[in-house]
Amino acid sequence: MSQFKVASEYSNEELKKMFDGLDVHPLTLGLLANRGVKTKEDAEKFLNPSYERDIGDPFLIHGVKKAVERIVKAIENEEKIAIYSDYDCDGIPGGVLLRTFFDDIGYPVQMYIPHRHNEGYGVHNHAIDSLKEKGVTLVITVDLAITNIDEVAYARDMGIDFIVTDHHLPITKIGAKDKKLGTINTVQIVPDAVAVINSKQDVCTYHDDMLCGCAVAWKLSCAILSKLKEENGKKKISKGYKEVLDKVQVLKPGYEKWLLDLVGISTISDMVPLVKENRALAYFGLKVIRQTKRHGLNYILRSQGVDRDHITEDDIAFTIAPRINAASRMGDPIQAHNMLYEKNSITAQKYTEDLEILNTERKQGVKDIISTLLFDHEVYTNDIVVVGDISWGPGILGLIAQNIIDETGKPTFVYGQGEDKKTIKGSCRSRGDVHVVELMAKAHEMHPEVVVSYGGHEQAGGFESTMENVGELSRVLNEAIKHIVVKILENESLLVDSHLQLSDVNMVTYNAISRLAPFGVGNPKPLFSFEKVVPKEVRWFGKKNEHLEVMYPGEKNNVKAILFFAPKELAEKVKKEHTLLAHVEKSAFRGKIELRLRIKEVV
Repeated sequence: MSQFKVASEYSNEELKKMFDGLDVHPLTLGLLANRGVKTKEDAEKFLNPSYERDIGDPFLIHGVKKAVERIVKAIENEEKIAIYSDYDCDGIPGGVLLRTFFDDIGYPVQMYIPHRHNEGYGVHNHAIDSLKEKGVTLVITVDLAITNIDEVAYARDMGIDFIVTDHHLPITKIGAKDKKLGTINTVQIVPDAVAVINSKQDVCTYHDDMLCGCAVAWKLSCAILSKLKEENGKKKISKGYKEVLDKVQVLKPGYEKWLLDLVGISTISDMVPLVKENRALAYFGLKVIRQTKRHGLNYILRSQGVDRDHITEDDIAFTIAPRINAASRMGDPIQAHNMLYEKNSITAQKYTEDLEILNTERKQGVKDIISTLLFDHEVYTNDIVVVGDISWGPGILGLIAQNIIDETGKPTFVYGQGEDKKTIKGSCRSRGDVHVVELMAKAHEMHPEVVVSYGGHEQAGGFESTMENVGELSRVLNEAIKHIVVKILENESLLVDSHLQLSDVNMVTYNAISRLAPFGVGNPKPLFSFEKVVPKEVRWFGKKNEHLEVMYPGEKNNVKAILFFAPKELAEKVKKEHTLLAHVEKSAFRGKIELRLRIKEVV
C-alpha cells in the first residue's frame, strides 16, 4: 500500500500575499506554489503562455546559422537533400515536419528512416551509400546522429555534408585533471558536420536545453523560412531557387505555427520537462492539433473516440504516441511517417488501420512476456534487473523494461536477438537513481566485450552485447553499479497537492486545475485526497471486465471514479471506508462530456 503526504498548504490570505493579490482561484494559486511558482510575475507567465515571449529566436541556438547557410546554398545550387530521422514518436513527427516544410516551399526532399530491427538506431554507412547513389549531397538528421562520429566522417569522405539536429547527450570523454581546482575536465566529442544543432552542447547558451528532437527540427525550419524571406528580390539566381522564393512569399503569415501539432505530439510523448519553452510548445501544439488537417491524425482520434476539441496531453500519450511507436516496434517506421504525412484521406486511413493492427500485436506481445516474468522472482534479487530471450523482438524490449521497473523500482535491462542473429541488443530503464548511460559507460570500460556499445538518456537507453557474452551481462552491470554514483531518491510516498471533498468535484474546480495544463514531466498532474469516503456502487466494465468504476454519493450528483486495468483486489478494498487519491479530469469520449475522478491509489 502506498503512503502519501500532502504538499505545503497555504491559507487563502497567504496565497493572496504571495501572489500580490492576483485574481486567480485559490486552488490554482496553491497548485502553482506547490510547483515552485511563487510570485505574481512568474504565475502570470506560467498561466498565460505567449508565443512571442516564450518561443526563442532559433538563431540563438549554436549551429543554426551555419546550417541555414548550407541549406540555402543547397537550394540555390539545386542539390538533392535528404532528411534522416529516428523511428520513434519524436523522430517520426520531426521527419514529417521537415519533409512537409520543404514540400511547402517547393523543394521536395528524400526521406530515410532506419529500420529498428534490420538496421538499428542512428546513422549507418550503408544508408549513406544508398543516399549517395541517389545523388544526395546534404543530409539533415532529426533526433539522432550526435554520437555518429565515424559515420558522419564517412559521409564527408563520400562527398555528403551532414547537418545534425538532435537533443541526446553528446559523447563525453574525460580530459586532464585541473591541478589548481583538483577537478577532472571533460570534453564533448561531436560529429564533424557542417553544423551540429543540439542545445546540450557545452558551446550552446540557448535558454532551454531540453527541447525534444522534433522541436529542434522545427526551430531549424523557422530559421530557414526567416532567411528565405530575406532573400526575396535577390538577382541572378537559378530558376529553381526563384521558384522557392516565390513560394515562400505566398505562405500565409504564421505558417510555421501550423507545424506545431507535430511538435506538440513529440514534446508530450518524449517526456521532456514541460517548463520554459517546452510548456509553450506543448500548449500551442495542443491548440493546433485541435484544428489539424492531417488526415491520419484525425482518423486515429475519431476511431478511438477522442473529441478533437477537448484533446489533452493524456490523449497524446495514450492514444497517438503508442500507434506511432508501434510502426517501428512491430513493423516498418515508414508506416507511421506516411500516416502523418499522407495528403490523401483514403490512403491515410489505410495507414492508420495498419498501425492499429500493429499496436494490438504490440500490447499482446508485452502482456504475454510480462505475465511469465511476474512468476520469476529470481530475476529481481540483484541491484540491476537483467532479463532477456533471443525470441523477444527489439520493438517491445523498452516496454518490458518499463513494466518491470514499475513493479520492482530497480534499474532494468532487457535484451533480445539483434537483426544479424549474432549480436544481442537491448533497452534499459531507470527511475532516475541510476544514470543508465554512466552505468553502461562504466560497464563498457570494465568489460568492453560484454557491453559493446550503448547510448541514450539518464533514465532510458539502449545497448549491444554478443551472443557469447550476454550471460555475463547481469554480473558485469551489477559490478559496474558499485563504481558510479547512485542517487538517493526522496521517499516514494505519493505527494498530494491538497485535500478535497467530493462536493468539490465540479467544473469550477476542474477549470481552476486546468489553468496549469498541459501536465507532464516538471509539471505533474495535480493529485488530491478524498478522506473517509464510502461508495454507493462498485462495478467492473470493459470487454473483459478489466476496468473498475466506483460511484460515490454527492450532495447534488454522484461522483464517478475509474481506474483502467485495475487489480482485482481493489474492488473489495474500496467497498469499505477509505481515503481516495485521485486526479480530477474531464472525459469527452465519443462526444460525451463527463467530469470524473481518475483513481491513483486507495489508502
